[in-house]
Amino acid sequence: MWALAAVGLAALGLAASVWRPLAPAVPATTGQLATFGDGVLTAVAAYRAPRYVVSAIATVLGIAVPLGFVATRWGRERVRVWAGDAAGPWRAGLVALRLSILGSLAVLPLAVYSGVLHEGRWGFRTRSVPGWLLDWGVRAGSRWLGIAVLVVLLFAVVRRWPDSWPFRATVGGTLLVAGAVLLHPVVVQPWTLPSVPLAAGPAADAMADVLDRAGDPPVDVRVGEASRRTTRVNALVTGLGPTQRVVVYDNLLELPPAQVASVFAHELAHQEHADLTRGVALSGAALLTALVLLRFVLSSRRLQRAAGADAPGDGRMVAVVLLAAAVLELVGTPIGNAVSRRAEAAADARAVELTRDPALLLSTTRVFTVRDLASPTPPRWVRLLHGTHPTVTERITYLEGWAEREGIELPTLAELERAEEDQHHPAVSDAPPREPGGARP
Repeated sequence: MWALAAVGLAALGLAASVWRPLAPAVPATTGQLATFGDGVLTAVAAYRAPRYVVSAIATVLGIAVPLGFVATRWGRERVRVWAGDAAGPWRAGLVALRLSILGSLAVLPLAVYSGVLHEGRWGFRTRSVPGWLLDWGVRAGSRWLGIAVLVVLLFAVVRRWPDSWPFRATVGGTLLVAGAVLLHPVVVQPWTLPSVPLAAGPAADAMADVLDRAGDPPVDVRVGEASRRTTRVNALVTGLGPTQRVVVYDNLLELPPAQVASVFAHELAHQEHADLTRGVALSGAALLTALVLLRFVLSSRRLQRAAGADAPGDGRMVAVVLLAAAVLELVGTPIGNAVSRRAEAAADARAVELTRDPALLLSTTRVFTVRDLASPTPPRWVRLLHGTHPTVTERITYLEGWAEREGIELPTLAELERAEEDQHHPAVSDAPPREPGGARP
């Protein structure tokens, strides 16, 4: 029964991901309007290059730390000492807590450099250093606690149901994901992104026009106090059912109301497409795949002997579990990002249908590069590991094709650049544009 339920959940998630609204095909274009000046591209490259290095090192450390406790004699001895002879689920959770703390401390210098020094130097961080460290501690502590609890539950299930635990854990894990998404706006977000109802004004009026064209769906729109921590512009959909809401950053309201409404249209599209619900359903397929693979790993007599464990549910196998989870996350991330980009492209397409103004969305998309220094075309490995959205170049090219299909005239590149001059990041210097397909910071 549990196997049938788990497979059914996985099939439902895959179906929800495959049969979903997609971005309609549009004519291919040259992407001329995705061209940026040398000043912009130089600033983007200077800002992004150190972040790419930090990301690469952090990715390696994410594998290296648990690997050190599996592949070295010293590491295995530490785990055995920490787990003790009983090595039950609770002891496994405590070992997981310790290993998680060590993993976070290993990358803390990178986080401080990137989040405090680099972001501060480029003017994106508004949080004080003590405040940033407090935020890091809260996020890290929540992660440590979450990992410890999940490890306790995992080992308890493995010991209690040695034959059917992957299927039971898939069902239970999917329900946990649904509960987490449901409660996030009312339990977590008040601490991480406090928000207030959207006040009346030009931005609210522009959003109301979008809602009217969408058929006036019920939407809870709130303004997140992101300026406490960053100068970046953004918006997001969060929650499920009764807790679902659209949160726009207060920084976003600094843009013209029409551009704010274009970003809102994109988030409204996510709600229309039930993307968070689809994501929860797809987590069932991801969990089933990961847990079945983990079962093979835990059943390895060679790994059990190396860890000094007596069975798959022995708490001394916890480092093996964390290493397997890190590897599965690394392998699965490009797949998850590809699914995410598909959903984001569909939301872009719906947003331009709602606004009927590709020029507006095009100018808003360019803001992410000229203001927030998003790379128009990031390196392939960055796209694989971090590319949850289509690139700026891809989004602009799609809008060009949509406008061509609909017979809508777009502004020239020179007109776009003149209009966005007051939105440039301070590090951007005036320079003539490069030819399309030039530098790729």
